[in-house]
Amino acid sequence: MRIRNILILTFLIATLVPSVIFGWWSYEQGVKREFSEVKDRHLLLAENLGRALDRYNIDLVAAFETITGSMLAKQEVPNLSLLMRRLNMDRVLIVNRSSGKVLSQVDIDQKAQPKQISETKLKNLRSLGFQGWTSFSGVMEGSGGKNVIFAVRRYQGKLAIGEIDTRYFVELGKSISFGKKGHAAIVDQYGTILAHPLPSWVAARKSIAKVSAVKRMMNGETGIQQFYSPALKGDMIAGFTTVKRSGWGVMIPQPVEEIYEKVYQNNKSILAALGIGLSLSFAFAWMLISSLAAPLETLATAMNRNAKKRKLSQTGIRSSLLPIKELVDFHNNYNDMVINVSEASKQLELAAYHDTVTGLPNRARFQQMVCEALNPELDDTGQTAEKDLACGILVLIDLDNFKEINDTHGHDVGDEFLRACASKLLAVSQRVEVFTDDSKQAIIPSVARIGGDEFTILVPGLVGDVKINVFLDSLRRELSEPTPEMVYISECSASIGCARYPEDGMVFDELIKRADIAMYHAKKRGKNRATIYSKEIGSLTSAEIRRDVLVAIDEDQLFLEYQPKICTKRKVISGVEALVRWNHPTLGRLPPDLWLPAISNSPVIGKLGEWVLDQAMRDHRKWCKAGHDIGLSVNIGSKHFIAPEFVYRLKETTRRNGFKAELLDIEVTEDAIFASEERAAGVLNQLHDLGYSISIDDFGKGYSNIARLAKLPVDYIKIDRSLVVGALENDRTQKIMASTISMADALGCKTVAEGAETLEQAEFVTNMGANMIQGYYFARPMGHKELLEWLDKPANDQVQTYQEALQTAFG
Repeated sequence: MRIRNILILTFLIATLVPSVIFGWWSYEQGVKREFSEVKDRHLLLAENLGRALDRYNIDLVAAFETITGSMLAKQEVPNLSLLMRRLNMDRVLIVNRSSGKVLSQVDIDQKAQPKQISETKLKNLRSLGFQGWTSFSGVMEGSGGKNVIFAVRRYQGKLAIGEIDTRYFVELGKSISFGKKGHAAIVDQYGTILAHPLPSWVAARKSIAKVSAVKRMMNGETGIQQFYSPALKGDMIAGFTTVKRSGWGVMIPQPVEEIYEKVYQNNKSILAALGIGLSLSFAFAWMLISSLAAPLETLATAMNRNAKKRKLSQTGIRSSLLPIKELVDFHNNYNDMVINVSEASKQLELAAYHDTVTGLPNRARFQQMVCEALNPELDDTGQTAEKDLACGILVLIDLDNFKEINDTHGHDVGDEFLRACASKLLAVSQRVEVFTDDSKQAIIPSVARIGGDEFTILVPGLVGDVKINVFLDSLRRELSEPTPEMVYISECSASIGCARYPEDGMVFDELIKRADIAMYHAKKRGKNRATIYSKEIGSLTSAEIRRDVLVAIDEDQLFLEYQPKICTKRKVISGVEALVRWNHPTLGRLPPDLWLPAISNSPVIGKLGEWVLDQAMRDHRKWCKAGHDIGLSVNIGSKHFIAPEFVYRLKETTRRNGFKAELLDIEVTEDAIFASEERAAGVLNQLHDLGYSISIDDFGKGYSNIARLAKLPVDYIKIDRSLVVGALENDRTQKIMASTISMADALGCKTVAEGAETLEQAEFVTNMGANMIQGYYFARPMGHKELLEWLDKPANDQVQTYQEALQTAFG
């Protein structure tokens, strides 16, 4: 073999094999990176689409309940047609639940006015209608053959039905389109298509419930799934989520083939550059090897010829080395390409893992940082490189009353406030130094924004309750200080929860949940506080409590207890207060102060309040049959009290139970009245006109203002137990209590002293002039049957003993 052939073959092996390996490795890395980005992107799109559908569901329910409520009350709804068109609600019917006869209807298309619901459709819709709850049917055929869904709600013997065109779902689905075949698919709670790129599937209301991703959606899951698509006849990868309130599902699928095609297209430039480089290298190597080998080959030929001829001759050896400028240019171009690709990758990473408002890491990046802290790398000996950092704390910070800042000053000011809070957290974190024993290296905590008004801080290496409390207190104090540039925001604070690792968990989900529980406990204690997690403060987050309370209402886990009120003048029972209790199936009986604060500012409080009112009135009906026609008090949460439908629903509940309005006392706190004073005043006047009485609960517990109450139709003022106990121990508090009772009497309000637990307290508040007493001295809260037995004791036994105790108490 000639010398140049050996050299060329060696060069080919030395260059071609590494190039092939590099090309294959580059392609594989591109595939992994693209699949990772696709999963994040598809899941984000699915969750955003799910939030849009959740908002649509909320608007539909609110509009439907408003319209049906007005129809039942025979009231007009302003801009009704515009509201229905905006929500694609074609008509609303009130039908007889048994016969399907249309009793009343509102229809934006006056051409079609049904008088009767078909028996089949009525049977289907009747199975969906629940008292006090709006539910949705799956996609069905509506008037004119178009696809519709039905909103259904039961009102005693009537059924309210809303027919909703599915155009919104179709248009929402069309808004998501990417790649060649990437799209959005929306299904109802039964897996039937609401929106899909194939119009024939939409028109036929095709079911895709057997698709694995759809099955998981129907189970309420959110995630990523790879599956076979019968529509596109190929493997798909999809992000999916479920709209919790309605059960609708959202799926964002894309053919796997497109991902590989995209990776190939992205790598074409690298492969092309590699091919060009190899070609140039081969050309240069050919010329160089030829130039170097030619003299040797000429010499060998000459030597063989001379040996045969036994005659020496000149070989004429010449060397002609080639320049390598092309290779240098290729090298420079490749380096430029690497720099550009690296910069683009950094920009993508910044957008994917950082919050756009504050510039802090977002939830995804923070979760990565926590995982890295909880799973530190090992050194060559198999030990943790930084053993002192294998423990630390995760802090969750929730800004108090941030919604009011947004509502009052606008979202631009809200964003500015968030940036100011982020700067404060960074400043406090930089002042905390944690050192490892080996390296003496300072560790700066990691600060992130993971939600609307929620921030998190990870502090590896910080241990010891004293040090932790000092750090938490510095955070709380810094966030409570007004921002100089935002003087118009005078009141600012934060509730802080802290979880320690490894004590409270060694995975992100466990730590963030326990920090959330601690933060909720801090809010429950009055906000502007910091709490370290412990098992004693509970095991449920506020979101889990709200979810479980709704389940408790549906599954009869709740029950009522009643505590009597004693009239100080007549020495007899004047009424009872209904107190809700929860017997949790796994956690047992939960104290109200552990779960009521979690639902107080959510729609769940309204559902609970309606249940309490209905149950209390039904129990009262049993007392009346037994001959005890006494008053009934029910506590109403502030959000429930100022809800637009509160008075209407109360009237309906009263009418349905045959209850006398004058026997019901509505107890509300000062916060409920003064949080939205104009709205509350309107509700109070309506209730007063209807015959209900009003009590202000926990008066004296916080900031109390009788002058403001003078403008409102209030019947009772309940003096908080803290004021009753304090008046016995402090002369100034006693004067405050005396003036409160005196001013209330001047305003025509009666007073109820709460929390009388001793004979001394009962006698004291009676002498002070309180009209009624309530407390453990007379009776603890008791169940319905126990109360009935307590009331039914004969006069020579229970009543006589009871009056003698009062006589002793009141002299």
